[in-house]
Amino acid sequence: MHYQKVTKIALFEPELHHEVLEIFLAYYVHIAENISILTYSENIKYINETLRFQPNVTWCTFENRKKDERLIKQWISEQSDVDLFVWITLSPLWLNFNVEKLPVNSMLVIHNYHFWFDYENHKAPLFHHLKTIWHQWIYFFSYRQKQKRWLSRFRYWNSLVSFPFIPPQRIPPQHSTSKNNLAVVIPGGIRENGRDYGLVIQLIERLPSTMAIELVFLGDASSLFAQKFLKSIFKIKPITVIIVHFNHYVPEDLFTFYMQRATFLWIPLTPDRYYGGVIEKVGFSAITGGLMDAWKFQRKCFLPQWYPIPSDMKNIVLPYHHIEEIISQLSGSKRHVS
Repeated sequence: MHYQKVTKIALFEPELHHEVLEIFLAYYVHIAENISILTYSENIKYINETLRFQPNVTWCTFENRKKDERLIKQWISEQSDVDLFVWITLSPLWLNFNVEKLPVNSMLVIHNYHFWFDYENHKAPLFHHLKTIWHQWIYFFSYRQKQKRWLSRFRYWNSLVSFPFIPPQRIPPQHSTSKNNLAVVIPGGIRENGRDYGLVIQLIERLPSTMAIELVFLGDASSLFAQKFLKSIFKIKPITVIIVHFNHYVPEDLFTFYMQRATFLWIPLTPDRYYGGVIEKVGFSAITGGLMDAWKFQRKCFLPQWYPIPSDMKNIVLPYHHIEEIISQLSGSKRHVS
């Protein structure tokens, strides 16, 4: 990781990982004299205003990778003299993007380590996913060589999972709004890959009948898997459990509203996550963005005990082995129906 004192930094986040962009910005805004950022326009709405409007930060946005190709290339070329250029997300969609030259001091952030560096040793079984054969074919016959070429163009790379750059909490605390019920928020879309929603069903089944709780699924729940899951929990939930969900991408104002009123966050992770034909080890070769949301909003967060917790976040993470430990924590909040 590049830690030395710098004057000019450029951050490029071409996808929707606003939580990762915010982590980098929060770290470098107090180190660099000037920070130039190019990102997908939707991301800016999610960046904390204290960071967004810092006088040493200059924003540039784009709407579409293909339509705004000239703008993107021009912006990158203008960063040739920066002390550090950080490309935050380089997904397969961008492997064909033709950039003539990257700044000399450029760094790539790796989100999925096995996909980039250890593919053959972590290939998913062919029956693991409907598209596994296609994903692995396209990797070996297309992506692998493109990855090598891209890596050769960066002076540094850093694995996001290592979290060496997470700054102390400098964002003003986000205060809860008034509410009557205990609120547990599960950030992120409802998806089968990488999440254990069987635990959520267990929670609903085992909650004390006197406990009033609002369970918020704070992400897109429009998929067939999500709809099937929601249907199953509506069948078993008691009247004291309120379910909140969204059939669309959650806009910034709603996301912030529910995060601020959360009593607890919960990220029901599975140890393995499928990505592009490989099995990533969650917490070790790939990270969860929900943990960054917990850091931003400073909310207590339930996380499986096997997940490696950054030292700066141990005060907000509540590790658990079994669902009973979560229920015990909720019961201890003493917000029960009278």
